[in-house]
Amino acid sequence: QHMTDNASRGGTRRRHAPRPREMRIRSKGVLALMYIVAWSTASSSLIFLNNHLLTEDGFHYPICLCSMGLAASWTTSSLLVTFGLVRLERSQHMTAGWYVRHVLPIGGVAALSLALGNYTYLYLSVSFIQMLKAIVPFITMCVMVGCGLEKPRPDTIAGVIVLTLGTALAAYGEIAFQWVGVAMMITSEFSEALRMAVLQFLLGNLRFDLLEGLYVMAPASLLFLVAGFAVFEYRTFAEEDGFARIANAPHKYLTAAFLGFLVNLLTLAVIKSTSGLTFKVVGQVKNTVVIVVSVMIFNSAMTGTQVIGYSIAMVGFWMYQRAKLGVEMSGG
Repeated sequence: QHMTDNASRGGTRRRHAPRPREMRIRSKGVLALMYIVAWSTASSSLIFLNNHLLTEDGFHYPICLCSMGLAASWTTSSLLVTFGLVRLERSQHMTAGWYVRHVLPIGGVAALSLALGNYTYLYLSVSFIQMLKAIVPFITMCVMVGCGLEKPRPDTIAGVIVLTLGTALAAYGEIAFQWVGVAMMITSEFSEALRMAVLQFLLGNLRFDLLEGLYVMAPASLLFLVAGFAVFEYRTFAEEDGFARIANAPHKYLTAAFLGFLVNLLTLAVIKSTSGLTFKVVGQVKNTVVIVVSVMIFNSAMTGTQVIGYSIAMVGFWMYQRAKLGVEMSGG
């Protein structure tokens, strides 16, 4: 009887012991969670730091500021490739002509999204900018349908209508509303949606590893940002001695560049370890946290109308993501 009990307990332990496949799934889940937390922290920190530099520190050069993050991304990935720490699996046979036709257009719309996204901090509050980001699904759907990459469905349209009405109500309740900033924000999000569509159209199933992706994509965006800086910001930057402003507090700008690199890298990591849908949901949660922190710690003004409007927008966002999840699960 004693031996039977021992055998029974041993069998129970063996039955409940984690299988290799379960262990791999758990480890991937833990890794994905780590990426999500790291991305949310880095992205939120960069938002507040950029707002500080652009509005409080007097560094009124948004294109220059976002160029720092991309320059750090390209420099770091290039060094890792040069010293053999990162292998080029998919881009080693890439020709200059192929790069110009396939990667450069993606870099152009990405640069426009980054530049205008940074310019909005000169016109709108941090909390209101995060509220406006709730309208992204509407813009994305319009671009995807317009490019023939997605078919409109009644449930996704219903969700988009609700979140658009909620966002409009939140905008109506904004105290420091400026049309210039709102137009820049919407154009920035439109450019980001267009980037995703162009990425899907030009690259198809070609997917780069994390650092290889930065190595390939960063210089294309940086090229357009440098051109934009030269045309729109350099004269004022030189007249106001922007270099001296950077030299007076180099740690702030080095931190901004490093955070920009982290956000670029971790964005790819989160999408690769989860899905684009999960990334959108996590991004919206992060935006909500940024709004709360902005109001509670940085005393950003928020009206009751905005709270109601944003709450309605979040209901619409939930409806939209639920509909998209249904499409993915049905293979549509």
